[in-house]
Amino acid sequence: MSKLLKVFVKKFPSLFLVTFSLSSFAQIDATFANKNVSLTLIVSNTDETRRKGLMHQKVLEKNSGMIFIWPSSKRQCMWMKNTPLPLSVAFISSSGRILEIYDMVPFSEESICSNQRSRMAVEVNQGWFAKNNIIVGDKINF
Repeated sequence: MSKLLKVFVKKFPSLFLVTFSLSSFAQIDATFANKNVSLTLIVSNTDETRRKGLMHQKVLEKNSGMIFIWPSSKRQCMWMKNTPLPLSVAFISSSGRILEIYDMVPFSEESICSNQRSRMAVEVNQGWFAKNNIIVGDKINF
């Protein structure tokens, strides 16, 4: 990524997300402020891809996951229907701050909802956030 694009992405995260919302499939790399870890994330930004999520996926590679991007910030909910992997989810604000982190149970149809208005959610292998010392309040960068 060019230096100018990196500056743009850091200064205008919402505009960056809108740009990615226009594409039907993409992968992005994410880092975390003051952390030496990165993630490769599949972008899920349409109703269809958000509904499917990681359903039926049997393996999720180390340091990879899925980012769900909604058109606006509000209370968002996730579930694990047809998802055999144990996952953790982080609900994230439009500015990239992690608001909440939850572990989820494979195949559960119970909704896990954010308590705060969130614009994004990142799903990773269960325990990934804890293992990498990623906590509520940390900032994710794209």
